[in-house]
Amino acid sequence: MSINGALNIGHSAIMVSQAALQIAGNNLANASTPGYHRQVARISPARPEYIGRAGFVGTGVSVTAITRAVDTALQARLRSAISDENSAAIDQRFLNSIETIRNELTNQDLSSRLGAFFNSFSELSNNPNDEAVRTVVVQQASGLATAIRELRNEHVVVREEIDRALDATVDQANGILDQIATLNSQIVNTEQGSGSDANALRDRRDQLIDELSQYIDCHSVEQPNGSVDILVGSIPIVLSGGSRGLELRADASGDAVELSLRVRDDGSFLAPQEGQLGALFRQRAETVEPAIAELDTLAGQLAYQVNRVHSQGQGSIGWSQITGLQRVADPSANLGADAAEIPFAIRNGSFEISMRDAQTGLLTTAVIAVDPQTMSLVDLAAAINAAVPSGTATASVTTDGRLQLDASSGYTMHFSNDTSGALASLGVNALFGGSDAATIEVNQFIVGNPELLAAGSGHIDGSNGTALAIAALQDKSVTELGGRTLRGYWQSATTALAVRTQASNTKAETARVVREGLDGQAQALSGVSIDEESINLLQFQRQYQAAAKYISVIDETLKTLLAI
Repeated sequence: MSINGALNIGHSAIMVSQAALQIAGNNLANASTPGYHRQVARISPARPEYIGRAGFVGTGVSVTAITRAVDTALQARLRSAISDENSAAIDQRFLNSIETIRNELTNQDLSSRLGAFFNSFSELSNNPNDEAVRTVVVQQASGLATAIRELRNEHVVVREEIDRALDATVDQANGILDQIATLNSQIVNTEQGSGSDANALRDRRDQLIDELSQYIDCHSVEQPNGSVDILVGSIPIVLSGGSRGLELRADASGDAVELSLRVRDDGSFLAPQEGQLGALFRQRAETVEPAIAELDTLAGQLAYQVNRVHSQGQGSIGWSQITGLQRVADPSANLGADAAEIPFAIRNGSFEISMRDAQTGLLTTAVIAVDPQTMSLVDLAAAINAAVPSGTATASVTTDGRLQLDASSGYTMHFSNDTSGALASLGVNALFGGSDAATIEVNQFIVGNPELLAAGSGHIDGSNGTALAIAALQDKSVTELGGRTLRGYWQSATTALAVRTQASNTKAETARVVREGLDGQAQALSGVSIDEESINLLQFQRQYQAAAKYISVIDETLKTLLAI
């Protein structure tokens, strides 16, 4: 080997030592930098030189690569854990919100209000002619209806909060996708130009993918040129240097609005399962919407079951004029047709209208036959006009599709024996109007005159049959509620919610522990250890000093040779 070859060995040792010192220093400088991955110098012997029959001799050392300490499998598991943790936090947040709104096990919860409402009818049955007790019943009914409407509004507010969160989260995710696409282009250009890894850019890209995992469960696939594709399931949302984008799409279906996540470029449907987006969609579809539906079902059945009894009862006074609380969308359509849009089914049967002469007190009763498959609301009004004695009352259909009955002067109207359910379905002599939690309300005519509240039955003054029957509804099984009582249905729904809420609390804590464990493993591999890097500094410093000493020895040897 020549003297120059020996000098080159020293030179390579010094250069590699300097590079290793710089890498260790850079690691120390970024020990607290978020997203930074510890860099490692890959050092290997330089290509040996052939020196004849003796073989090969080394020519020094070189840095073959500066790599990041990354375990891609661990990185993928950590990102999945990040998605799970954020998903569990969203589940926990909104399940607890709904449970808090329902506020069961207090004196002001819906179960307590239902009990107080039915108990007020029990009190009325003991004093059916007491005007003060009648007023209390009407107040309990009004308070219950108001509480149901307010409870539904609070549920809707939670749904609107989810919708706003979805919109904001999609915007944030799109911003990250754009940055990842930009970094893809920069990494490809840098690495193709220099032939080495763009470690700082890759760290930033990995950090953005970790951040994206908070919003949506995704995975990355690195391409040979250094760019990564981001996929949700099997659908790409980033391809090389371009983001395909996310889009929140709203589709109206009747009164409901369905939200879906799509790829902005081609409209492909995305179904995230975890991350904030997955959890927000899940909470909207599996918690809030069913909770609203449960409340609507309860309110609808409360109104219908009470009205079924109330519409056949009699108050202290009769009606001089009455307008059904339920609007019929198409008065000319059969009462059983979808076009009529009557929320509660009308069956084949009949009901009775009795006209009381105010002077004599005599009752004249007409039986009205109802066939929902052949009769429209217009037909029903005509049938009433044909059946009631001439000059006692008239029936008509209002411009907004309601049945209206007007008693002639000197007469009042009373109703009974409805086997068809038409009176309750059309809201005639009904206590409640509306068919769900958004529309339920107390008949304002009864609010204005509690004497119209039906407590008696059989047209017997001072009787309490209707009040007893309504009070008994508290313990009556309702077929439409799966054989449960009204209060039992609500308590069952609330109990199921409480179980899910407790499970979400446990899941959130478990997801946090798992993510912290994986994060600790990733930090142990990729994080910077101050102690380890300090040792590296000493090691490469000694290597530098040894290389310098080696060059000094070669220099002395060269001087000696020159002197000879």
